[in-house]
Amino acid sequence: MLPMPRIVAATLACASSLALLSLAPVIALAQAAPALSTIVAFSGSQATANAVLGPDGALYGTTSASSIVTGGLVYRAEADGSSVRTIHQFSLSDGVSPVAGLLLGSDDRLYGSTIFGAASQLGSTGTVFRLSPDGSGFSVIHRFDSYSTTNILGSPVNDEGASPETELVEGPEPDGFLYGVTRSGGPNGTGVVFKLAKDGSGFAVLHAFSPVTSAAAVTPATNDEGLDLLGPLVVGSDGYLYGTASGGGANGSGTLFRVGLDGSGFEVIYTFSALTVNPSGLSINGDGATPIAGLTDGMDGKLYGVTNLGGAQGNGTIFSFDPLTNELETRHSFDSIGGARPTGELLLGQDGLLYGSTATGGTNAQGTTTYGTLFSIGRDDTGIGFDSLLSFEGSDGSTPTGKMLQLDASTFVGLAAGGGKCGQGLIYYFSLAGNEVKGVTNCGQRRSSGGGSAGPLLLLLLGSLMLARRRGTA
Repeated sequence: MLPMPRIVAATLACASSLALLSLAPVIALAQAAPALSTIVAFSGSQATANAVLGPDGALYGTTSASSIVTGGLVYRAEADGSSVRTIHQFSLSDGVSPVAGLLLGSDDRLYGSTIFGAASQLGSTGTVFRLSPDGSGFSVIHRFDSYSTTNILGSPVNDEGASPETELVEGPEPDGFLYGVTRSGGPNGTGVVFKLAKDGSGFAVLHAFSPVTSAAAVTPATNDEGLDLLGPLVVGSDGYLYGTASGGGANGSGTLFRVGLDGSGFEVIYTFSALTVNPSGLSINGDGATPIAGLTDGMDGKLYGVTNLGGAQGNGTIFSFDPLTNELETRHSFDSIGGARPTGELLLGQDGLLYGSTATGGTNAQGTTTYGTLFSIGRDDTGIGFDSLLSFEGSDGSTPTGKMLQLDASTFVGLAAGGGKCGQGLIYYFSLAGNEVKGVTNCGQRRSSGGGSAGPLLLLLLGSLMLARRRGTA
């Protein structure tokens, strides 16, 4: 409910003797507070990446669940929360666990990946798939090689990479290829950068990351180039692919890297410094550690990103990086009060600010919380500092992650991986203008407390998963 405007009455008196000529009300409208509401609350399946805006203005995304019944689904939700429906439910022969977000290609098709292949494939390591926004034309366009051996860390070793956990990106025209990373796999088990055409042809490993150099019992693990690739690539203005490795590197704190679209010119462009433990037991450093999220092109010659750990207070950082000088600047160190441990990419907003979320931290009337926050910060040349915009309360979602999506000048959409009406996360609607939507929050039941229809396939999935949970098999 929006606050009522405050009415301030002022009188205009005549300059002559006490004669009152007029009484004119002047109305001042209070600025509306930012509002958070739910587009769809998930139940029985788990979303781990934010939705993408389709050519029809609807939101498209994936949910994944650990179940012997299904491998996950692709959904379509109206941005106003009026309806949500399943457009594809993965069979066990399709692939399992589409934990990455979707890419809307230049051909208006949706592209995504699963971290496991067909249930019948021994040592399966994932797939790349495509489908149309109406759900037709689903096709697995690539299946990653199986693995039969592991590296010193127990990660799969194969030729092509394993477990793609983040969304694909499309190369600039006329390139048109899809590019991505795998968390592990490749000849050293530390992940790869790959490319393939939209029809699945031309698959190639552009770079395989270097082997682990530390002993199996050493934590964190180290190598020369980085490992655990969890963030999506971004195409820089120079035509290179830029990415993050959340672990490894010489200090075990992660790296930034770039590589050409043809695989040439691979380079580690930044290595995050080692962590030390402060008297409070927090792991700190000057520049952050564990960059789980990918980078964002600030359109000002700089790349911007976040780290999940480290920084002056051990709760992660926001940084800018100059690709010309390879210099990194820490823009903000999180303090838990204003949020902690960001995991999603920053969004360059229409107003030129960067918007993001933290997976935990925040503040409410009772004090510091652990539900997460939304924030904004100016780019290097704006002179605008960090601003904590909203703290989640749990009932409205928790653990926000992934890159937010902007619908208009004051409206954003994002994913909270936990909490909400049904307890398994939600797609939230965040309005700086104080607007709200009444979304689908029926938790798999026929009647919704928020309006809209879940659709028969989604209801079937939710029912089967809840049954599996009661049996202890999910």
